[in-house]
Amino acid sequence: MEVIAAMKLILTLAALMALTLSASAEDSTFDSKGVKIRYVTEGEGEAVVLVHGWMSDSTMWGKDATGKTKLVAPDGFQVVALDCRGHGLSDKPHEVKKYGAEMADDVIRLMDHLRIKRAHLIGYSMGAFIVAKVAARNPGRVLSIIYGGQAPLFTGNAGAHEIDVFAKLVDEGKGLGPYLMEFAPTGTQKLTLSQANSFAKLIYGSKDVRAFSAAGRSFKGLEVTERDLKKCQAPVLFIYGDMDVSRARIEEVNKLVGGDVKIVPNANHITALGKPEFGSTIVSFLLAHKSKP
Repeated sequence: MEVIAAMKLILTLAALMALTLSASAEDSTFDSKGVKIRYVTEGEGEAVVLVHGWMSDSTMWGKDATGKTKLVAPDGFQVVALDCRGHGLSDKPHEVKKYGAEMADDVIRLMDHLRIKRAHLIGYSMGAFIVAKVAARNPGRVLSIIYGGQAPLFTGNAGAHEIDVFAKLVDEGKGLGPYLMEFAPTGTQKLTLSQANSFAKLIYGSKDVRAFSAAGRSFKGLEVTERDLKKCQAPVLFIYGDMDVSRARIEEVNKLVGGDVKIVPNANHITALGKPEFGSTIVSFLLAHKSKP
């Protein structure tokens, strides 16, 4: 799992919503079993729920000049983007047990709150784990699924060295520079420890890193069985960069799950989101699987 937070400023999915320009999206919160969840909506029509990656937030899908989440919905769709618990403007519990499957349940509770019976689900990185859990537990609520930059977590697949390193450094409280040094994206300039610590302070200084750590440590709660996931008969798309560090695992899971595949050329886990092919492929998939009137 390639680090997302280190390059958060370039995470964008403006191309995804490039069909129509829009005014500012509606920004709201709701109570998800005692945890405040912030969400943003835009457009009218069939629902599309966007679930961001670990240590990111809803601005991953687009933001305005002030840094606030900005969504642009394709005609005929209502786009909904939430800040997962522990992220963005949502509440940030520090207990691992408050994450895991609860993050998937937040999606269903949000749909209930908005009176959405069924939705297209798009999850990127950690978001792919979350939407897979939603599909496995609530197959009847799903119109289609797009797994971006990752794949469902099957039983026994949770756990990653990246998360272990991050969580250990958070526990020690000595700075997150070593994390950036070890997990900087391929092709980026090597940093000294001093530089990395300074960069980490800039990135994480205003963030609740203990909440990030708890969320990362909870991924076992997002594991699904192949049998449960196959109960969801909704159309599936896997989309990822040809240089994504998770490519081999995604392709392995795709062989079991099935579905359409789009490989974005000359793109890694981070840069794939900004490629025109990423957004145009997703919009085409949504239009192809829009419910018939």
